[in-house]
Amino acid sequence: MFICGYHFPASMGNKISHEQVVERVTAEAGDLSDVSYAVLISENRDGVKQEDLKVEKGSFLFTALADYYKKSDIEGEYKMIYYTNKYQMSEVSKAVDGEKTAAVCKKLDDMLLYRVKVA
Repeated sequence: MFICGYHFPASMGNKISHEQVVERVTAEAGDLSDVSYAVLISENRDGVKQEDLKVEKGSFLFTALADYYKKSDIEGEYKMIYYTNKYQMSEVSKAVDGEKTAAVCKKLDDMLLYRVKVA
C-alpha cells in the first residue's frame, strides 16, 4: 500500500496507523530546518488561481508537503499535487494536527487543483 508516496508492506495489512505514516514521512523528509514556509495555491480546472493557503510550520501537513516538493520530479517553482496525495495528507493531518491545519485540510477535500511551493 502507498500512503503519502511511501510504500508500506502488504504484511502490515490495511491497518496502518496515522502515527506510522507520520513516523515514516518525518524520517524520510529529514532535516527541514532550511524550509521556512509552505504555500498551497488552489486553481480551478481552467487554471484560474483561487487562493493562497499558508501551511503552519511544525505540522505534519507542512512536513508532508515539504517532503513531496523536495522529492518531486515535476519541473517549476510550483509543483502540482495529485488528488490521492492531497487527500491522504489531509486525512492524516486532520487526525494528528487537529485545529492547526483544519481549515486548510477542509479545502484540500474539494475538487480544485493544488500546487505547492516551499522555500
